[in-house]
Amino acid sequence: GGGSGPRWPGPRHSGFPAGHEETSPGVTLTDHLITTRNLPRLVEPPHPKSRSTELVSPSTVRLDRENICAIGRLQSLWEIHSLYLQQNHIEKIENLGCFPNLRFLSLAGNRIRRVENLRPLLHLRVLDLSHNQIQMLD
Repeated sequence: GGGSGPRWPGPRHSGFPAGHEETSPGVTLTDHLITTRNLPRLVEPPHPKSRSTELVSPSTVRLDRENICAIGRLQSLWEIHSLYLQQNHIEKIENLGCFPNLRFLSLAGNRIRRVENLRPLLHLRVLDLSHNQIQMLD
């Protein structure tokens, strides 16, 4: 590396957030993230009198390649049967009890070191933990 002159005229990365691609901090999986990624629209309330707009819940949540490094505490998501979390930076299997009906879980390509906290998932049929750093099986 040398101190060669600037190659581009003007300020660096003008109009772009600085280094957003590589240096973004790790994301925690939250209700908000599930909502923004998988529930793009609010449905109209079923009855005109009811004021609450309900969220349509998908049975499949796809959050692969989202820079997620931790699974946060979520509200109970009974409807979700499939959860795709491959190619993230998750280091610990945790807080999955909020997906009590989960049948399919992909955590491939993460940084998980031990298999744990899967007991609440009584309906789990498919579990993909390939390409992790697992050293211990609980």
